[in-house]
Amino acid sequence: MTIPRIMFYCQHVLGIGHLMRSLSLVKALKDKCEIYFLNGGTRITGIPFPPKITMIDLPALQMDEEFQTIQSGDREQPIETIQRKRRELLLAEWERIQPDIVIFELFPFGRKRFALELVPLLARNRLAGSPSKIVCSLRDILVSKSDPARHEAWVCSLINRYFDLVLVHSDPTFQTLDETFGRANDLQCDIRHTGFIAQPPDAAGTNADIDTRLGQDDSPLIVVSIGGGRVGYELLDCAIKAGILLQATLPHRMLVLSGPNLPEPQFHRLQELVEGRSGLVLQRYTAQFLQYLQKADLSLSMAGYNTCMNIVTSGVRSLVLPFTGHGNDEQSIRAQKLEQRGILGIIEPYELDPDILREKISHILSGTGEQTRARLNTDGAAKTARLVNKFLEKPDTSLSANRFASPAPSAPLWEDTLRESLKCLHSIQQTIRIFFRDDDSDEDEETLRHLLDISLSRQVPLTLAVIPGKLTDATIQLFKRHKRAAPTLLEIHQHGWTHVNHEQEGRKCEFGPSRTYQEQYDDIARGKAIMEQAFPLRFFPAFTPPWNRCTQETFKVLDELGFQVLSKD
Repeated sequence: MTIPRIMFYCQHVLGIGHLMRSLSLVKALKDKCEIYFLNGGTRITGIPFPPKITMIDLPALQMDEEFQTIQSGDREQPIETIQRKRRELLLAEWERIQPDIVIFELFPFGRKRFALELVPLLARNRLAGSPSKIVCSLRDILVSKSDPARHEAWVCSLINRYFDLVLVHSDPTFQTLDETFGRANDLQCDIRHTGFIAQPPDAAGTNADIDTRLGQDDSPLIVVSIGGGRVGYELLDCAIKAGILLQATLPHRMLVLSGPNLPEPQFHRLQELVEGRSGLVLQRYTAQFLQYLQKADLSLSMAGYNTCMNIVTSGVRSLVLPFTGHGNDEQSIRAQKLEQRGILGIIEPYELDPDILREKISHILSGTGEQTRARLNTDGAAKTARLVNKFLEKPDTSLSANRFASPAPSAPLWEDTLRESLKCLHSIQQTIRIFFRDDDSDEDEETLRHLLDISLSRQVPLTLAVIPGKLTDATIQLFKRHKRAAPTLLEIHQHGWTHVNHEQEGRKCEFGPSRTYQEQYDDIARGKAIMEQAFPLRFFPAFTPPWNRCTQETFKVLDELGFQVLSKD
């Protein structure tokens, strides 16, 4: 029996939440599938990777703290070079692995900046007859966008063309996809809510010894954490200072986890705060995080997906500070819903004051009663594995070895001639320049989309001769979406005005001898204005006359209007 192969793409850019959730998923999938995990971010020291999983590290990329630019740790190479290498590696690994399923974590609902490397893979899979089924793995809440209509149209276009299944890792009684994605009903593939991805309490064990540095007394244990550590330093600083103030009236122990990505200068300042204080331990990361939460009397943290699920499954009393940077409301929505269910309390930004936080901590630790255990479905990893295995069993997802082998169509005569000519030129080491032009591009139709897929899949530049008088809004949006996935591959120029024949006899011509200079000028000028307005960044002032025919008057018009190239037979 052939073992199904799964290629899982994960790009963590700021924290480690996406990576940890993805690792939980592949851990659940690995017993019945062969897993190839493509890691797009930096390898995190101390985080164990599941056994029996093939790890493939792409040249690492991440976002800056302002979420404005993509960064790389390799300062020797331009970012464009690294992006090209990643794209080529992704395509090569897909060809080598021949996966039955490719799972993209978050994309295309997020990670839009990585479309440069992902859409070519999606296009190549479609051109090959979709041998790999394409799945999106999505968290519970999506981040708000500055232009939601444009973003959702782009997502729908990709999902409906390339994807087979969307898995939303949320309990639908808590959060559904349509609450943060308004066009969920326009998605044409199957959408399944799996339940939350959470590490079960019994998997961590509750008998592990507390770090001896924390002491072995019965005083309350407070665990402070901020996930990966690239954001949240203010919470750690305030929590340590509040704990120091509280120690005199309410003795306690405190474990502070800074995260592996906290900048070294900030970690050093925290070390100075905790130095010489008993029962106060600072470290970057522990693989026993859930064990500590199960023993803790209080957790102070951010409100990321994974941390909140650890709070839910451990039942620890909790205060969370939602991350709100860059207009991000994902953690606020999650925290508010959990607070409404009595699962945790929220730290408001103005409460990041040692005296105020000390009072909040004291109030909770002095209270009685256990933390409410929410009735949320946290079996998402297991359900995801069941759904994926069931998906693999469908007849149209046959695991036959020849799924990637498609019969080569018989080549037309011109193709044989072209191949021979290219071989001849190659043998004498002569370089030739070829450009690919497609005429009559004005309507959003399957033949045009197929051509764009070929361009994306093989990274072949393409120039489209667009008829401005027939250009539709749908086509304008199609070209703009294509530009996001491949900014340098597509060039657009003008193809006449309406592609209408004006000659009463002889060969067809839109700008022929029967038309005056002024008539030609008016039509071409109107077309150029439309092109410049529709494609301000992609329009190139070249002109292809319909039927590849025009007159000397046309040359004068083109010169007057500032065209730089005439492309015709």
